[in-house]
Amino acid sequence: MPWPQYLFFLLVEPLRLLFEVIFFYAYKFTGNCGLSITAMSLVVNFLLLPLYFRADKLEKEQNDKKKAMEPRVKLIKKAFRGDERVMMLQAYYRQNNYRSTDVLKESVSLFLQIPFFIAAYSFLSGLRILNGIPLGPIPDLGAPDALIKLGAVSINLLPVLMTVINIISGFIYSEKGHFKDKIKLILIALVFLVLLYNSPAGLVFYWTLNNLFSLCKNIVVNNQKDKTITPTYTGSATKRNIILLSFASMALLTGLMIPAEVISQNPSELVNTFSSEIHSPLLYLINSFLCAVGFFLLWIPLFYYLTRDKSEKLLAYIAPIIAVNSIINYIAFNKNFGLLSKKLTYDYAVSYTNTEIMVNLCVNLASAVIIVLLARKLAHYLKYLVILALTTVLFFSIMYSAIIVILTSEHNYSYANTAEDIKIPMTTTGNNVIVIMMDRMLGAYIPYIFNENPNVAEQFDGFTYYPNTISFGTHTNFAAPALFGGYEYTPEMINARSDELLVNKHNEALRVMPTIFADNGWIVSVGDPPYANYEWIPDVSIYNDNDNIQAYNLSGVFNDRGNLLSNAGEDMEIRLNRDFFCYGMMKSFPYLIQPLVYSDGSYNYIDHYYFNENTSYAGESIHTQVGLYETFISEYLVLESLNDIITPSDNPQNCFFMFSNGATHEVCHLQEPEYEPALVVDNTEYDEQHLDRLTVNGVYMNLEYDYMSYAYYQCNMATCIQLGNWFDYLRENGLYDNTRIIIVADHGNMQEEFDDLIVSGMDFSAQCVNPILMVKDFGSTGFTTSYDFMTNADTPYLAVNGLIDNPVNPFTGNPITDYNKLDDQLIYISNLWNVNTNNGTTFANDPDGYWVSVRNNIWDDGNWNIYRESSE
Repeated sequence: MPWPQYLFFLLVEPLRLLFEVIFFYAYKFTGNCGLSITAMSLVVNFLLLPLYFRADKLEKEQNDKKKAMEPRVKLIKKAFRGDERVMMLQAYYRQNNYRSTDVLKESVSLFLQIPFFIAAYSFLSGLRILNGIPLGPIPDLGAPDALIKLGAVSINLLPVLMTVINIISGFIYSEKGHFKDKIKLILIALVFLVLLYNSPAGLVFYWTLNNLFSLCKNIVVNNQKDKTITPTYTGSATKRNIILLSFASMALLTGLMIPAEVISQNPSELVNTFSSEIHSPLLYLINSFLCAVGFFLLWIPLFYYLTRDKSEKLLAYIAPIIAVNSIINYIAFNKNFGLLSKKLTYDYAVSYTNTEIMVNLCVNLASAVIIVLLARKLAHYLKYLVILALTTVLFFSIMYSAIIVILTSEHNYSYANTAEDIKIPMTTTGNNVIVIMMDRMLGAYIPYIFNENPNVAEQFDGFTYYPNTISFGTHTNFAAPALFGGYEYTPEMINARSDELLVNKHNEALRVMPTIFADNGWIVSVGDPPYANYEWIPDVSIYNDNDNIQAYNLSGVFNDRGNLLSNAGEDMEIRLNRDFFCYGMMKSFPYLIQPLVYSDGSYNYIDHYYFNENTSYAGESIHTQVGLYETFISEYLVLESLNDIITPSDNPQNCFFMFSNGATHEVCHLQEPEYEPALVVDNTEYDEQHLDRLTVNGVYMNLEYDYMSYAYYQCNMATCIQLGNWFDYLRENGLYDNTRIIIVADHGNMQEEFDDLIVSGMDFSAQCVNPILMVKDFGSTGFTTSYDFMTNADTPYLAVNGLIDNPVNPFTGNPITDYNKLDDQLIYISNLWNVNTNNGTTFANDPDGYWVSVRNNIWDDGNWNIYRESSE
């Protein structure tokens, strides 16, 4: 990132966030863009009023001093030349305590306006919510006003009005000034006219209101009697140190420590694969820290410096109270709400009980009382407390940052291929085997999907559906190895090989099926092997030792046909760069305020929260959503592009294709009944009219469980639609009947939409370990359901059965057989899904983890048992 952008995050981004927060809540209250802009102008100007008054005093003081010195300066310039003149002027300036840098005081107001102007321009000029919104005679706040029409020529009236007000205000302000000062003000006003003439009317309207406010201020000031300039306030060095140390603690906490802890959990997940330039997640940390430094160590100290005669005593109490309580709130009251996505949104809403809020407020209040007492009686001890707080935050900031550096030092944040490189051969004359791992795809959805969409059911002709299927874990790192490698790679068996790293055993499992087929003369293709080499962007180089295996990155490399993601990379960069600091601020606030800052995952980002005045926002209803989930679309595009990457051939050599996809994992709401991504989703009417689809064969699917339940179902439906379209393509190209297809998931999802999958007496839902398993064999027809007890570890046997003579695991030498599942099957339940931290030699490092077992029938509660002790 070039240095001007770093400067932007330091100087301008804190102000832009201020504008956005004010506009956000003004719009929530009024529902009107014009009133929101007016409110933003008033609030910002009233906040800055003390600064402008102080700046005016400094400018007046400087002008008065220059006027007093001017006669003598003229005499010196007239009497002396060259070096002698310079020496005499310097001596005279020293006598009058005047420095050459004092000339900057003449333009303090202008210097204050420049970053605020840039922040307002950055915020309002690209604000999509203004597009098409009228204000009085102005037809569109998102475009130049064009209020005057002269034939085919349009003239923007609002910038001219703004300039006139600006000039009048400047003349009143410099009423007693020199003529050259008035010329300077006119030139500045004309510069703003040129800069803003073709800007959106919303931005010009905001700046016009600012000029009106400035005009009123100057009229009031000029009508007041001149007052003697108050002597410079000296204050207390101890108080100054406490204030600055407190703000330094806040900058480190909100901009570095909290974001660094989040990023350190899984840096690879935060790679923005939609950006034109993929970069390390460290850049988000740098930008977040710069924003915090700008807010807490630049703008607030500037306010303090210009108003310290009135604000220092109050800030000496407030600053340490905020700093210490912020640390307490994050360390002692850090409550999470499910998994945090790469967009920094939780699975569940941020909300607290009244008891939790009261306890948190009481602790904050007690801390505030102690700090006030220390500040009044023992200020030097308070300074030590703040230093301790700063040191603590600095220590953790360095620790988390070091972890990120270590985890990212060897990462290659790029794909091994482009979309044009991907060629998946399939034969029309030989045999094909396709293994599709749909991450988190739930088997129990299938009857409801086929019942609602009979066309999809027809496209799945030839498949056998196995609803009585389990996985061996609740997350990919536990459950995927068995899917790819068989029963030798269940969590229990992986733990038994305790002298080997988990990553090596995981890679070995991913290589089992491709190696078996490749070694038996098949053409082998692999796409997106999950967590390959424990990397978020799969490291397909794990297959490089076998020339007969071609491995590709699929997710993130395909272009968006519907142009939905035309600005996704840039939008996501904006969100991540701003939201890490916002997340840090949220976590430092008391419980009472946190939901307001989080604002349903938007962090007061107005263009995410609202699309237009008549649209609901995500979180208001379980049937609505605003904004695109780029990660889902990246996975969805792979399914959409399957037809393009297949290269049919009459070469009789057999072909094997194995790939994973996360369209059923990275879920979002889709527009029904098409089940396609849309910028604005509103399924309220469709869902109300199709309640009957929620019951099949007397079993009710509770999609009202929470906000994400509909999203999971919709993304499973969209996946089936896209796979069905691909199967039609295979049929049209003579590739369907001679192809064995296995659709399987690593695990289910953790919703509780099916009562018959909730195991009584265990507080456990089998839904989380009920993955999809569907198999279409060569030449099979019709659609059948088998209630045989299956696991996803049956996949390797189902893939090779009847095709490879005496198949064995190429890494252990053990046969791939139809495993006897009469005994209890052990399933590991844990939330330690992160391969950056859970990457030792076994899965037995979770104190909250436990094991469950099941046999024969997952709907019979008597077949389930729970083991709290380790079952290695």
